Amino acid sequence: MNSFVETSLRNFCSTRDIFGDQSAVYVHFEKKPEGKEKQYGFNSGIIFGHIVYRTEQNEVKVSVPLMLKNMISKPYCQDYILVQYSNEIYFYTRALPLFQQLGDLQKHLPKFYDSYIHSSLSTTDVILIYEDLKAKGFRDHERFSFLDLEHLTLMVRALGQFHSYSYFAKSQNPLEFSALGKWFNYAEAELIRTRPNYFQLFARIGLNRLRADPRYSSHIAKVEKIIENADALVLQVNTMERKEPMSVLCHGDFLRGNVMFRYENSQLVDMKMIDMATCRIASPVVDLSLVLYLNADQQTRSQHWDHLIDAYYEGLHQVFGGIGVPSRESILKEFTTKALYGYLIASHFLPSLIEMDRGIISSFLDYLPSEFIGRPQSEIPESVFKDTIKRWCNEGGAEAEALADILRDMIDRRFI
Repeated sequence: MNSFVETSLRNFCSTRDIFGDQSAVYVHFEKKPEGKEKQYGFNSGIIFGHIVYRTEQNEVKVSVPLMLKNMISKPYCQDYILVQYSNEIYFYTRALPLFQQLGDLQKHLPKFYDSYIHSSLSTTDVILIYEDLKAKGFRDHERFSFLDLEHLTLMVRALGQFHSYSYFAKSQNPLEFSALGKWFNYAEAELIRTRPNYFQLFARIGLNRLRADPRYSSHIAKVEKIIENADALVLQVNTMERKEPMSVLCHGDFLRGNVMFRYENSQLVDMKMIDMATCRIASPVVDLSLVLYLNADQQTRSQHWDHLIDAYYEGLHQVFGGIGVPSRESILKEFTTKALYGYLIASHFLPSLIEMDRGIISSFLDYLPSEFIGRPQSEIPESVFKDTIKRWCNEGGAEAEALADILRDMIDRRFI
């Protein structure tokens, strides 16, 4: 454990009420054994355990079970990662206190204890400290990509409850809610800034597969035109169109990897959302489209679309009785005009999730030629970047077919 983490934990022990007010002179973080507790994070090193420390009076104390989230340095996208960590801190220190004045949003989230940041000319270190949800019986779903209807229904209903806090806050204090927007930055904007056409390159994987399907040949030109402007659409949905009354504080990355479930006697009873690193004020479609296109397969969308939309709308009414909530028709219209955002994000993430269900843990860096490892994205030639994406997303395999399925679904529903 590096000195920054040790210093952070020492400060944490000496200042938090849950540990008492004695100064800690010896600190050790006792990790849980790896195995089922092992986590795979693109931007974070995540470890579970508890702090063991000795006070000045030589008294040994043990903390409650904790999760430490430590930033991983990645030179080629460091600004993107820093934005995410800042957003997560702002959510717990700015947004959550506002919403807690209205109701108990905390019950949907892990308890956040503290954050520590250290910057120098060469590096920035960040550590976030949370309660360990696994110690309370919450766990990850065994699948990474396509979930069953029961889990999806709970997710979209909880999402509706989460969004309802924004609608109610706007009805009670619109200026205070609007002010939240200044605290959050759209992390993907950093990717687009450093790598123009970033989302276009991913989005073409599914489009190229769709070209071979004669049933959709008349739609190819329209989809092609939209994808040519993929980066602009992604930015528009997230940063330029904070239209009322639709905008909400979005989770921003609401999919299986950022929720944990609890079971009793093998029955699903509860879930919590984690990783608030991509929060921003934007269209609710930002969140809803990710669930429906990254965690629901085509068969589930075909058979249960209305059920899932209804569950989301029920969630919007469960906490505050629907105060400030737009009509179901307005939400569906919003989805119709912005749903393609879900495809653009899915084209980036879904291939990796499908690989993970086969036991393959990979990232863009695993396919990038070694001579470009460690370089900023802006220094990677376009041809190399494009070829790396094709190999990472398995352009000719099941991953590309799943992306083509999303385009087929959107065309059939006249979203495109």
